[in-house]
Amino acid sequence: MLQSLTIKNIALIDSLTIELGVGLNVLTGETGAGKSLIIDSLSLLLGEKADRGLISYGENFASVEAVFHTELEEVLNKLEEFGLERENTIIISRKLSQDGKNECRVNGKAFTLSMLKCITAPLMDLHGQFQHQEILKETNQLKTLDDFGGEQIKQAKKDYKEQYYKLKEINKKLSGYNFDSRDREKLLDLYNFQINEIEEANFISGEEEKLKDFRMKVLNQEKIAMGLSRVCGMFDGSGESMGISDLLKRCDYEFSEIAKYMPEQEDLTNRLASARYELQDIAECMESLKDNLCFDEFEAEANEKRLDLLSSLKKKYGSNIDEINLYLKYIKSEYEKLVNSAEIIEKLTSEKTQIISNLKEKAAILSGLRKNVATTFEQRVLSELSELSMKNSSFKIDFVFGNEESADETGFDKIEFMFTANAGQPLRPLNKVASGGEMSRFMLSVKNITADSDRVDTMIFDEIDTGISGDTANVLAEKLSSTSKSHQIICVTHLAQVASFGDNHFYISKSTENEKTRTTLKLLSEEERVYEIARIIGGSISDFSLSHAKLMLENGKKF
Repeated sequence: MLQSLTIKNIALIDSLTIELGVGLNVLTGETGAGKSLIIDSLSLLLGEKADRGLISYGENFASVEAVFHTELEEVLNKLEEFGLERENTIIISRKLSQDGKNECRVNGKAFTLSMLKCITAPLMDLHGQFQHQEILKETNQLKTLDDFGGEQIKQAKKDYKEQYYKLKEINKKLSGYNFDSRDREKLLDLYNFQINEIEEANFISGEEEKLKDFRMKVLNQEKIAMGLSRVCGMFDGSGESMGISDLLKRCDYEFSEIAKYMPEQEDLTNRLASARYELQDIAECMESLKDNLCFDEFEAEANEKRLDLLSSLKKKYGSNIDEINLYLKYIKSEYEKLVNSAEIIEKLTSEKTQIISNLKEKAAILSGLRKNVATTFEQRVLSELSELSMKNSSFKIDFVFGNEESADETGFDKIEFMFTANAGQPLRPLNKVASGGEMSRFMLSVKNITADSDRVDTMIFDEIDTGISGDTANVLAEKLSSTSKSHQIICVTHLAQVASFGDNHFYISKSTENEKTRTTLKLLSEEERVYEIARIIGGSISDFSLSHAKLMLENGKKF
């Protein structure tokens, strides 16, 4: 449910926070007081197009922030999908700037408008003229019907989807064999050439590094030889000064003489001797390295050819040896598929034929169940509309049964809600004929019928009471109250009957101070509600209207 809504710098609203409760929340006020600004603010959170004209005059930005609490798995899964924690409390904000920037955030993380819609669509539905109306979308009409059908349709859809995804998978496999015989032969020749080329090269992981190391030795052979000669000279003293080996030998002798008088330094004597032997061994290794420093010209040439070959393969098959060998594994698999393609295609085609047969069977069962449910659904909607002063309405669900080519995961059925509010008029698509008030009453009828299965937390109704009065107004109030048992309802109303049924009653007013007009909102106490309902009843407040208002509030509580 929507727990709170904070609005800043939206038209006549400076800063306003609404703490909403469970059940039926009603908003009343004089015409032009700013009730529509609340609806405009909520529509921004639903991802509707931002109009910079909403930003208050003289301000650089406008913002709307809402705090929701939800248990809906659909929403929690979306949070997780978008990289957020699965938290029941969700803070959603949207900020508009005069420079054209549009910022959306969910629990502090920046979201795109499409991501925002994914989160807020299950959280709230806004029903009003030219507003966010999910029921106008054909996919949602089908979902509404399916939800009304309950477990029977749910199971039939599950059976259908199992076959549908099997068909998608087998089509994907078959698409890999979408070629004629000439293409097949060309691919076989190509793969065979590539396999032979890579296998003959026979590069192993890590070989490139070894080849490059050998190249560096060959290219720097002279430097290595000169360096080794200098190092060996330092060891054997071939220059004018004494070499390291002779110096260590002298050190060993001198300290051994000293150790005769200092037996406790035997360990140091041993360490010096060890160092002498170790350096002597190093010197011999250096000498051997110098004497054997010779690279075979043919070996060097072979090394370069090997590197050139690797460079050529890298351009064709991968950026390194591991990728080249991975590609080899892939084309061997593709080669085997091509060799055996005729048998595989025949097998897959046979499987596809059986799956399509199963799919058609499951689609027909699902469609039959839907048509049975549709009859009951149509009757229930018309009954609800009749009670809402729309006795001349007609409503029908049109079905078009497709085939496996046009099918999606919902089935073969394409449906459309056909409606007219006037006797003698032909049925037309719902979004072509319903006015704002009619649309809201139609939605209320649907919500009353599907309240148990509908997963939207919060329903917002704007201008739902257009053209309604008398007993119908009481029926409307009762239906809103009934729906509010399973959904949070926010309703902008001009009817005293609806206002008297509210669990929470907010009054929106407009005032001018220091030549500046501003909209404010207040949660009314019980006493204040009496005066507000009396105002709605007759404009001027009298003892009679106050008495009538108290009676209406008592009736609302009793209901």
